[in-house]
Amino acid sequence: MSKYKNFWLTIFSIIFILIILEVVLSFVLPKPYVYKYHSVQYRLWEQGKIFENINNFFKYRPNLSIRHEAFFDIKDEFLKEYSYEIKTNNFGLVQDNDIFPNESSVLLLGDSFTEGMGARAWINFFGGKINKYQLINGGIFGTGPQQFELLENHIDKIYDIEKVVILYIGSDIIRDPFNFSKQNLKCFENYDLCKGPENFYGFPLLEEDPIPFLRKLKKYRVNQLNEFSWKKIRRKIRSSITNLNIVRMPTEFLKYKFYKSKNEKISKNFNSIRNLVEKYKSDIIFIQIQTLDEIYNNRKNYNSVYAEKFITNLTDKHFYCGFEDDASNFYTYDGHPNEAGYKKLYKCVYKILNKNL
Repeated sequence: MSKYKNFWLTIFSIIFILIILEVVLSFVLPKPYVYKYHSVQYRLWEQGKIFENINNFFKYRPNLSIRHEAFFDIKDEFLKEYSYEIKTNNFGLVQDNDIFPNESSVLLLGDSFTEGMGARAWINFFGGKINKYQLINGGIFGTGPQQFELLENHIDKIYDIEKVVILYIGSDIIRDPFNFSKQNLKCFENYDLCKGPENFYGFPLLEEDPIPFLRKLKKYRVNQLNEFSWKKIRRKIRSSITNLNIVRMPTEFLKYKFYKSKNEKISKNFNSIRNLVEKYKSDIIFIQIQTLDEIYNNRKNYNSVYAEKFITNLTDKHFYCGFEDDASNFYTYDGHPNEAGYKKLYKCVYKILNKNL
């Protein structure tokens, strides 16, 4: 019996020590920044034919001038964090200037940071040119390297792409290519056809108040969140455990130092990066962009570090654009740079391209 007593005494002692350690760490350590508002975010575009699917990726339709607004449900109030006009050129890319096939071009590839979501497209500060090259903005929200490669192939068939610049954040490497379902395209064209789960919506922003529509969407989301699911419970339990300091800290240390991901999405995105490097060789540049969570956590996230290691093994043309660790360069809830932040991004990118093209 004494053996069993000693065994359980040891187990309970370890558990007690871990609980005490967790409590102490929760007071001593700053809480890691977690993006909390994805479930209460509502993105509205001025309704109409906005996007077109091209095989398994999408882009904007050409020659658009439409309103885009982002709302957040904060304490049962809908906060409009930004409202701005998206302009697309003759090829459906977010920039003021049209582009022409017979001009030597630099193609920028990237996600919403490159598109300039949240403010007037920062690419327009270039005036359509950088040094002797025509500048093409291939930035599209929600995309990662697989979609960068698909878009590059699409654009390269028509335009004279001499150099490529890939701007990326860490989360890009866990994204798959996507396009819009037929239902989502209908929802963009007529808000009365929206059912709720589309995530992106059309609405006559210049003619009507969107608040009643947002309440309808909220009701759908609340019902969805309240639906019982063992999967949701498992995720909640797993999230609660992994967010404990006594679990998170050693896990992060080992991950940053030794772990090599076998995530299928990451592997596919790395293959696309490798393909683009092999195609453009010395004529490709990578620029990593700092994110809001990295500012709050005072370090790069794991995916940023992991992507950087992979890319710098392929090329030495890897650069970095930060925001002086200043969170005021970002929107509070949305997590994208604001107008001041995008101006800083432009200045950083301009300096890099001016020296390296």
